[in-house]
Amino acid sequence: MAAPMSTSVNAICSTFDTRWVFTGGTDGYIRKFNWADTVNNKLALTVAQRHPFVDSVVKAAVLMTYWENWDDKVRLGTSIASTASQVISPVYSLACHSQALWLLSGTASGGIRLQSVRHEEGREITILRKHTSAVSVLSLSSDEKSLLSGSWDKTVVDWDLETGKPRTTFAASAQQISCIEARPISSLPVPAESGETIAINGSASSKKSEGLVNGVHSRAGSQAPAEVARESPDSLFGGDEGDDDLFGDSAGAVMGNGAGLDGFGEDQDPASALAAEAQAGETDDTQAAESSNQLQPVQPPHSISEQPVLNGESHVGDTVPNGSQEPTANGLPHSDDADVPDNATDAVAAVTSDSTFLATSIDGAIRVWDRRQPNPVARIVPRNTPPWCVSACWSPDGNNIYAGRRNNTVEEYDLRKGLKSPERVFRFPQGSGAVTSVKAMPNGRHLICASFDILRLYDLKESNTARSTVPFSIVPGHRTGVISQLYIDPACRFLMSTGGNRGWEGTSTEVLLGYEIGASA
Repeated sequence: MAAPMSTSVNAICSTFDTRWVFTGGTDGYIRKFNWADTVNNKLALTVAQRHPFVDSVVKAAVLMTYWENWDDKVRLGTSIASTASQVISPVYSLACHSQALWLLSGTASGGIRLQSVRHEEGREITILRKHTSAVSVLSLSSDEKSLLSGSWDKTVVDWDLETGKPRTTFAASAQQISCIEARPISSLPVPAESGETIAINGSASSKKSEGLVNGVHSRAGSQAPAEVARESPDSLFGGDEGDDDLFGDSAGAVMGNGAGLDGFGEDQDPASALAAEAQAGETDDTQAAESSNQLQPVQPPHSISEQPVLNGESHVGDTVPNGSQEPTANGLPHSDDADVPDNATDAVAAVTSDSTFLATSIDGAIRVWDRRQPNPVARIVPRNTPPWCVSACWSPDGNNIYAGRRNNTVEEYDLRKGLKSPERVFRFPQGSGAVTSVKAMPNGRHLICASFDILRLYDLKESNTARSTVPFSIVPGHRTGVISQLYIDPACRFLMSTGGNRGWEGTSTEVLLGYEIGASA
């Protein structure tokens, strides 16, 4: 199916049963689609709409309704909202309740709008205020009681949705946060050799003079995240004129070590700076490990029996992640409405941990966090590659990390062999463009990668001897455009891809495409 739009589609989310699909665009509107009617071909594309796509694309998305994403326009340095005039904010991030009771949307000024969906669509319930710049990514926990949000102000915030208050601010990033993903349940610990300095009871183990912001370790001395200059959501390179950019060319705010706000010296290569920072962090960790009360950067092995299984096979009290009964659409089952393809796979999304997650930033660094610790437990710095990453994901077993890079490559990191260098590198043909989105299939075998030219599907278990000259399969649909997000429903029946630049740079096809999946085990 295809849903052509006249705006950059920056974000997409769906209910647990994929009854309703929501998209957010640069035009400031949130759109709600009926996916069951779309799959059953209740609406066809016009001849003009079908022109850019292959002949097999004939279904059009059934649009139910749409509403504005209002921005509260928080004044800089204060928490006072201006009510004189409301403006529509571009939608850079979305997250919705599993049964469409409510929806979260990020705004350009840093607020996160909690709004009603089931009744009075778009009615604002409250606004979560902490970030000082555009909210680029939202990630709900499995129980839907907490939220992780990443922003262009270089911080990740852990929210308690029951109180609407932030719990922890993770502020070790050097650039804008581009991706957040919870780690699937795994008993494999995160390698400690790539960790950063860990603070214990509010004190840093490093001998360097480094500040704490709200109990969070910060390399910016006494500078709080709220004091970071607000960045314009119109540039990839860090915001307004005179502000620090992607490569640290401007001075920015002076830090304790004399470098700019982005953590790089004015004349220092960013990749070298990140590598030096990682080496310094490793030295500090070695010294800190000698202390008997040093926290260990590992993921606790949660019991699988305590977690909900998304395929309805082993539930605790027959519940889904939010503790309710089997999900339905608006309180009514709709299994009879949508035709399930005969070749639908039985693969399901892996159950994720609520404590461990990865966060990527535009400068190329990937950090693994534990919510119980204020500093990253592991970090991946780009080596011999341009420092740029807007998408990364876990493997379904939680033991590998896949990162899309600027130089037509996807890097695979194996936690069993350390995070200092990639285990494998998937190289795209010259001219394919930067990799802007990656997603691992729940079957644990396939990886789908979106570059500027097309979507590619890799078989991760295919041996090199059996591999053909072309080591990937082409997924037709998108052509010559930035892909903002790839979404796979929990039952692995459908894949959705959105054309948009998420407010950074690049042109897009401005369309939502839906695919039917027939993955092998």
